[in-house]
Amino acid sequence: MIRFGLPGEEARLLQDTAERFVADRYGLAQRAVMLARPPQEAPAHWREMAALGWLAAPLPRGVGGLGMAPVHLQGLLETLGAGLILEPYGPAIMNCAATLSRLLPRAQAAGALAPMLAGDRVEVLAASPMGQALVQAEPEGDGWALSGTVPLVPGGAAAHAFWVAVDCGAESALAHVPASKAQVRGFRLVDGQAAASACFDGVSCGPRACFTGAADALAHGADMGLWAALAETSGLIGALCRATLDHVKLRQQFGRPIGRFQVVQHRMADMYMHTEEARSMAQLTAEALEEKDAGVRRRLLSAARVKTDAAARAVLRDAVQLHGGMGMTDELAVGHMVKRLLVLAQTGGSRAAHLKRFQASG
Repeated sequence: MIRFGLPGEEARLLQDTAERFVADRYGLAQRAVMLARPPQEAPAHWREMAALGWLAAPLPRGVGGLGMAPVHLQGLLETLGAGLILEPYGPAIMNCAATLSRLLPRAQAAGALAPMLAGDRVEVLAASPMGQALVQAEPEGDGWALSGTVPLVPGGAAAHAFWVAVDCGAESALAHVPASKAQVRGFRLVDGQAAASACFDGVSCGPRACFTGAADALAHGADMGLWAALAETSGLIGALCRATLDHVKLRQQFGRPIGRFQVVQHRMADMYMHTEEARSMAQLTAEALEEKDAGVRRRLLSAARVKTDAAARAVLRDAVQLHGGMGMTDELAVGHMVKRLLVLAQTGGSRAAHLKRFQASG
């Protein structure tokens, strides 16, 4: 049942902390310094985020997490999105750690997640955007021999290990592979996020690093990762709308601010409506993650992905047009926001893939 309730005190405190964190550490000049570093370097503020409890927040208490529901984390994700953070919070925590919390027995999950939640290690999933296997696994003694490449692993450049979704014929499975065993090529995406391609040809996994029966865990992780991307998109759309509003109040044309022209006011009204639509979609999906019916949950998530994508494209189009050419430069935060929105539009699966899933689950 979708409630659309107001955030509680805990959620507001979490968001306030995130706003101070972003304001202190993510000015454009500070971001430029981080972007100049090799993508293989450890995320700049990862340990600080761990100390604040953000890495543990979405995971169950039984595996070392704080047990916070997505509805309580929406403000945090929106703020981190608006701040253009470069740490792999979505890939490493909302996707990978959430998957492991479902896949592994409680004690084993707690042990595997402890160094990740402490900020000592970065581990990510190596799979397709919607969690499908791109790597083959053949029996080799008690373990597997892997072959295949995952061309895009968000957060993978600085990863200590990969949890590889593998096709072993009978069922979905995950293989735990140290980064040193794979052929990893790190790079930055157009939005500055660190990513990697990872080749697993010739990698052998022992029986203790092989985990079958992973279909439900992979689906859960994919849903959590998609929601995180939608919440981040919502925060980013809001920041882009606010930046554009500030701009039209100041930019002069024909002797007065362009924000006083009716056509610009209409554009700003449309941008505000899209901002509220995206925020509503993020809250819808946060509450939908508690839905027990997997078909209903995924149908709502896919619908929200399509609607949020449309809102994001409308807002970034008008923001760039109202800023003019400088809206695409790195001198303004707007240019960085536009690039990040374009990448987020493909995170968790494309619009076409989610339209197909929405139709199939009807």
